[in-house]
Amino acid sequence: MGNAPQARRSIPFLWVLAPPALLIAAAAIVRSGLGPAFERLPADYTASIVLESDSRFRQTPDAAFSAFHQEGRRVDQVLSATGDVAIVQSHIDWTTDTGQVNYQTTGLYGVDRKTRRNVAGYGDLSRSGQFMFPPQLRGVTDEVWDPYYGGPRHLAFDRNEVVDGLTLAVYRFTIANLDETKTYDYLPDVPERFGVGTDGDGFLWVEPVSGTLVDMTDNGHSFFVDPATGKSMGDFSVWQARYSAQAKAELFGVATAVRRRILAAKIWLPAALAALALAWLGVGLLLLRRGGRPSAE
Repeated sequence: MGNAPQARRSIPFLWVLAPPALLIAAAAIVRSGLGPAFERLPADYTASIVLESDSRFRQTPDAAFSAFHQEGRRVDQVLSATGDVAIVQSHIDWTTDTGQVNYQTTGLYGVDRKTRRNVAGYGDLSRSGQFMFPPQLRGVTDEVWDPYYGGPRHLAFDRNEVVDGLTLAVYRFTIANLDETKTYDYLPDVPERFGVGTDGDGFLWVEPVSGTLVDMTDNGHSFFVDPATGKSMGDFSVWQARYSAQAKAELFGVATAVRRRILAAKIWLPAALAALALAWLGVGLLLLRRGGRPSAE
């Protein structure tokens, strides 16, 4: 028996411990490196969203309203990114079905690439609140200031809602007595006789893992204001706006894809690597205890 070939060899501890250690390290790198990279606003970020609205408008308090349908388009583009701050150009225009441009505005926003908050001191105005919603949306988001209105909108969490298999966080927004006199100074008697105020409210549907705003409704009105009394002299613009069906379908696709990438990088892939490490370690220790390792054949 002493001359017989050795049938077993002891398994080195390094063979048992090194691969699991490497797998655990890889899991940590993926979670802490790749995950945040997917959550960061890209330096080449661009987005285009189509909206639609049923609107009524008049130019003076004693004129009759005209009713019409119009299409809006919001286009966001990162112009530059330095460190954690991106400068985003955001443009909105509203066009009637006949092709007449009723309203357009362009602004520059300084945006934190991690939190998506407006950064004071950047952009063409010093703004507060969220420009967009952040990935891994948690806690209370109480204000959003984006190009839809010329000032911040107050946010209040309303409910969770499942739409097409996605659980969405639904926020209600309100804005009251926003001074938009400068915005509408092209109207007759503004600002010579009247100021302009705006009220609005609506709902925002947000996929919380990706931070994607997938749907919006906006009911608002702008009105003439008597500068002496501060009282309304009557509405001149009334609207019921929403994302178009095409925009919602595209945004649901974006939200689903980004959500999967983030979950894969922060949960699924690290968990799979950790499970493989534990399985390797368990099998290795078992073989070590038995005093041998499997044949290479």
